[in-house]
Amino acid sequence: MSLASRIDDIDAALSREFAAAFGDAVCDELEREGDDALASRLRRILHGADAETATEVADELYGDLKRTGTWAKPSHRECYVLAQLRRCVGLLREGGLEAARRAMEAVDMAFIVGAPGDALAGFVQTTEIALGVEAQRRMYVKSEVESGWLFPKTAPTVAGEGERRFVERVDGRLSRKEFKATYYNTDTPVVLVGLGAEWPAMTKWNDLRWWRDHHGHRSVPLELGRYHDNTWREDVKTFAEFVDEHMVPSISGRAIGDDVSYLAQHQLVDQLSDLSSDFAPPEYCLKSLERINVWMGTAGTITPCHFDTYDNLLGQVRLIDLA
Repeated sequence: MSLASRIDDIDAALSREFAAAFGDAVCDELEREGDDALASRLRRILHGADAETATEVADELYGDLKRTGTWAKPSHRECYVLAQLRRCVGLLREGGLEAARRAMEAVDMAFIVGAPGDALAGFVQTTEIALGVEAQRRMYVKSEVESGWLFPKTAPTVAGEGERRFVERVDGRLSRKEFKATYYNTDTPVVLVGLGAEWPAMTKWNDLRWWRDHHGHRSVPLELGRYHDNTWREDVKTFAEFVDEHMVPSISGRAIGDDVSYLAQHQLVDQLSDLSSDFAPPEYCLKSLERINVWMGTAGTITPCHFDTYDNLLGQVRLIDLA
């Protein structure tokens, strides 16, 4: 199938499936709320408005979100998603690599604010074809240890670390029944040594060059700066920018000052669906698995002590000496 045909397909999906599933209902809701102007623009976006109109709507709504920290109305989030998808289609029709990069950013922003990854699959695949992503992925060559692209085998030391509480370590082949009886039912923390050692992620994900070559074109939400510091802020960057500007300098010891960058609690596996083939959810959580989050950060990254209302099984996917 040609690229033009694929663009026609996602254009038709936006005007038909997306409109029928929730788009038309969002327009009706906006009209009931007295926001006729936005409803009118959204109907045009759903049924063929140019990318410029979609961009204006998306920028206005995202600007409001940034200023207030929340959507003014629940319908604004869905409106933003639809505007970004129409923007994607328009940019792809415009043609050229720069337009394709902006189209990819539009799809990723739709995901970041809450659009389901599976619903965006056609937009992602079409945009990646326009970007020539597969050719870039074929050029990947695994990094060498001394290159500065691989995560270190030991965790960095942190000045002023206090005495750590001992956490029991057991073989990761522990049965589900034993895990539940001994640890889960008693709320006892445990390190499951070697769990997931055979995952492809263990040899692929520790190479920043792999992340850059395979997913550098995708945009992800980042926390920049240290917590409880006036430099802390949120931003969206491409994975290539995250790797080049933050991760590689950190690993190579070239980071300047307190440069901290953190991909925190992000549903990256839903966004980059091929990551799901690089690991297998452990049997301990198969019957109650709700979501998979990913964390990745520079040296100095800290998650403040907190209590989650749901159970967690944290897998550390990089080589590290825990002795």
